[in-house]
Amino acid sequence: MNGLRVVLAVQSKEYIEPLLDYLHGSEYAGRIRMTAFSQPDAFCQYMRESADGKRPDAVVGEAVFFESWTEREETSATCFLLSEDGRSEAGMIPLRKYQPVPQLLAGIWDDCRRNSDGKLRMSSREETMVVGFVSASGGTGKTTAALNMAKQLGGAGYSVFYLNLETADSSSLFTPSVEGITGLSRLLYDMKTRGTNHLESASAYSIRQHDFKADIFQPLANRKEIAEMTSTETCELIHLLVGSGQYDVIIADADAGLNARTEAVLQASSRLVWLLADELISMHKCGLRLHELRILYKDAYETLMDKTLFVLNKYAGQQVNELPAEGMVLHGVLPYIPSWKQMDREELMLSSPIYQREIRKLCRELLDEAAAALKEPVRA
Repeated sequence: MNGLRVVLAVQSKEYIEPLLDYLHGSEYAGRIRMTAFSQPDAFCQYMRESADGKRPDAVVGEAVFFESWTEREETSATCFLLSEDGRSEAGMIPLRKYQPVPQLLAGIWDDCRRNSDGKLRMSSREETMVVGFVSASGGTGKTTAALNMAKQLGGAGYSVFYLNLETADSSSLFTPSVEGITGLSRLLYDMKTRGTNHLESASAYSIRQHDFKADIFQPLANRKEIAEMTSTETCELIHLLVGSGQYDVIIADADAGLNARTEAVLQASSRLVWLLADELISMHKCGLRLHELRILYKDAYETLMDKTLFVLNKYAGQQVNELPAEGMVLHGVLPYIPSWKQMDREELMLSSPIYQREIRKLCRELLDEAAAALKEPVRA
């Protein structure tokens, strides 16, 4: 998607001016071109005149503007109903009027991407890359790393799906429930009853998570549903997301234990990020798991290792414990962030500049062509 043409229709000029000022100095300055109106008559005239020229991609307005716009049903623009209570009406996306401006702009941008001819892809990648996050033991920071990678890739313009396959979904801390969205539960049911060849687009079951700039399935209320997934069902789910053609990268966050879903991630992933912690027990468990996989996969073990990046998390500047397998090589480190132990807001785990810098390095190793988009900012 190129620059997004947005019409803002709000009666209060005191609302319009600060929003435009922020937009012009923000990351969306080159992405969103916004034309604002505070009078319904001027708005309607502009919309009639633009019908034969360059139509806007989106209209963000209060109810009074939509009520006076008689040609609304004929437009192909994405319509956002701006209100204080976030109410919705048929054919319009609800948008809370008073919220942080970065979040408001992100919502407009992301929803327009979703509605743009059903396509989400923005990069030049021809194939979807599946990046699996695995570990041999809990507490290695696997989900934190996976969510930060989703945020970095999403912020660089990649279309990302974050797929949590843990029995206890630790990402649910970041993903509040959305009423009326059945998501993965419904998809799993449809896969069993209708088959994957007769399903709607994956986006029909997903929601947008703006904090880490990725599509997700709403966490399941009944964890038994995911615990009973077979390896075959998990592979079919991943292949369904890949086959949708909507995503550049799918990040699959697997359980630390070696269960059916984790085995599917090991098999279906293009690349694997294996998280280790610089702790004696964590290293020991990693060695045991690698030995188990060598027996389980036999001749395919070397292929598995070829697509694996071993990453040491919670790195404090010096590695204390030896790697658990002969010939094993670290491909990167992620820093230990002491302040995370005392924090009381989960979003801070997605906001550490030091941690994000190392995540960007890891992204560049996984996606060579992302180097330009994920480069470090130049400082004067």
